[in-house]
Amino acid sequence: MVKLEKEDIQFIENYLENSDIFYADIRMEMTDHVASEIEQLMDSEHTTFYETFKDYMLSNKAILLESNKQFIRGADKSILKRLMVETLKLPTLLVFGLTFFISFKWLSTIEVENLRDYMSLFPILSIVPFCIVYVIALNMFKLPRFSGIERLAFLYMICFQFFNFISSFSGVYIQSKSNFYIVAVVMSIIMTLSLLIIKITLKIINQYRNNYKFNYEIE
Repeated sequence: MVKLEKEDIQFIENYLENSDIFYADIRMEMTDHVASEIEQLMDSEHTTFYETFKDYMLSNKAILLESNKQFIRGADKSILKRLMVETLKLPTLLVFGLTFFISFKWLSTIEVENLRDYMSLFPILSIVPFCIVYVIALNMFKLPRFSGIERLAFLYMICFQFFNFISSFSGVYIQSKSNFYIVAVVMSIIMTLSLLIIKITLKIINQYRNNYKFNYEIE
C-alpha cells in the first residue's frame, strides 16, 4: 500500500487552505480523506503523487467545496442545538428567575420617561461580556480558525438583532410602571441567553483545545 510523504500531505492541506477551506478542523478532516483517496488511486493506477492529485482535484474539487459548506452548516446547527438544550436545563431556569427578580426590583427605581433610553442599552451591554470572553480566550489559547468557535460570533450577531428587536418592541408599549414586568422579562431573556452563549463558547473552546491539542501546539 502506497503511503504519502509528510510533504505530500502538507501540500494537500495548503491546497485546500488556498481553496478557501480556511477552518482548521474541516481542513484536517478533508486532508485525511483526500490523502486516503489519493493513496488508493496511486496504488491501483501506479501513478505519481502530483499526477494523481491533479486528476483527483479536477474530478472532486467542486464536491469538496460543497462539503465545506455542509460542514459549516453542520457547525451552525450543532451550536443552535446546544443552545436549545442548555436553555431547557434547570440551572438556566433558575438564572432566568433570579435575573427577573433583580431586574424588576431595579426597574422600580426608574421613571417611565427614562425607561426607553435604558432599554436601548440592554442589547449593546449584552454583547460586551461575550466579546471580552471570546477575544481573551482566542488570544490566550492561540487557537487556529475552527468552525465551531468562529460560527459562535455569527450566532451572537443573530441573537443581538433579536435582543434589539424585543427591546425596541416592548419599549413601545410601556406606558406605566404597572407594565414594567414586561421589561423585566425582556432583560431576563437577554441576560440569560448572553450567559448561556458565554458558557457554550467556553465549552466549545475547551473541546477544540482537547481534540486538536497536538495539532495547534505543533503549528
